[in-house]
Order: sequence, then structure tokens, then C-alpha cells
Amino acid sequence: MSSTYSMPLIYDIAFGDRNVEGECDFLLNASEIHLGRPVESALELACGPGAHFRAMAKTGILSDGMDLSPEMVAYANQLAAKERLTATAFEGDMRQWAAPRKYDLAYCLLVSFAHLLTNDDILAHFSCVANLLSPGGIYIISHAHPRDFYGSGEPSIERTWVAERDGITVETDWGGENQRFDPLAEIDELTISYTVTTDGNSERFESTERLRRLSYQTFLALIKQSGRFELAATYGDFDIGRRLDSDDSVRLLAVLRKI
Repeated sequence: MSSTYSMPLIYDIAFGDRNVEGECDFLLNASEIHLGRPVESALELACGPGAHFRAMAKTGILSDGMDLSPEMVAYANQLAAKERLTATAFEGDMRQWAAPRKYDLAYCLLVSFAHLLTNDDILAHFSCVANLLSPGGIYIISHAHPRDFYGSGEPSIERTWVAERDGITVETDWGGENQRFDPLAEIDELTISYTVTTDGNSERFESTERLRRLSYQTFLALIKQSGRFELAATYGDFDIGRRLDSDDSVRLLAVLRKI
């Protein structure tokens, strides 16, 4: 496969076992706390199949998505049309994209933020997102827990898993043992594979991805350097009551407020 994101149906099955409604509830609740009012519009960055922006649209919120992959954008729009939703996925680069409207909330989930490989990429991204938000708007980033980068404690995420839908079984290997780390660039190079089984026949698809292993302190410094956001809160999961520094935290949820 040309990239991990060029097979949207397979990706959708692989990552389909998520509590999308619960995660959307967290995104809206956390935003309302730090925005000071209910969210009326939201944008899912690097939306992929668009499960979250479609779920948001079902609640009556003006909801859109954007993604760099044309295959993902087409797939997400097909699903939105099938569900008769007034919600649109746009193709674009999250370092330099302009939308036809402003949003109260923007959010970036899974490992999508890690595709910003340099400090300049991240600063351009912060500027881009700030321009997409209404005054005082909220940007929520879901990222790997900092402990996962330093081997302290048990890893928070599985590297291999199996998912099935409509007779299609997808075994995903997200790097596994096939991973190299460049400590100067802080970039992991991973071999990601899907083994797809249908009607007893299996085929393996493989691609290489590069992801930034961003330390928490560098993350904080780049937020400050951007001059566009302030850190409003952090959480250790899609749970208002889960602290980032608690033993049972499994990811970093950072809530940024536009200055």
C-alpha cells in the first residue's frame, strides 16, 4: 500500500473498536469548561474515516473534518452522505489550511499530531489551527502518554490487534518489533502492516511511517513559543476525572485555548 491511510475501509475496520460517542462527550464537555459556553461548531483535524466529526454532526453541531489523504476524504464524505449528515470532510494540510468558516473547537486524535515531524511543522500547525478558531476557541490534542516514550512502566497502547467487520478480518501490526528511532530528530520509523483475511484468503499490506516522539516539555515550550495558545488543562484519558500524572492514565489529552 502507498501509505497507512490509502486503504480507508481497512483502516476503518482496524480502528473501529472505539467509544466514539464517549470520546465526543469528553471533547464537548472539556471544551465547554474552558470555552465558557456550549460548543456550536467543531472541526476534526486528520479526520481519517471521520467517525468523530460524523458523530458530532448527529448531535446537531456544525461539524466538519479535514485530512491530507484524498482516499480518506472521499471515504468519509461517502459515509456522511449515506448517513444523510450535513457534514463535510475537506482535503488539506494541517500546517496550512484555510476553512470557509470559524470553529469553536478543533481536535486531533490518535497519533495524528505525531505526523508533524519538526518544530517548524508544529509551530506552523498551531498558527493554522488558531486561524481556524473563533475567539477563545479550544484545541484538544490526543497524543501518546509521555511515559510511552521512555520505557517507564507498562506501555499504554497495544502494538498488535485484530478487528473484524462484515466478514473482513484485519490484523494490525503498528510497528511491533520493526521500529527504528533517530534520537537526534526524535523520529520513529515504523513498518505498519495490515493482514486482511476475506473468505479464507489472506493478504498482507505494508507501509513505512515516520512519527515524531515529542517530549512533554518540548510540547509545552512549543505551545508557548507559538504565541497563539495557552495550555488550559491536561487529562490522562477521555475522562475529566483522570489526571495526566495518575498511574492509570493511558494518553495525553491537552486542552489548548486560543489567545
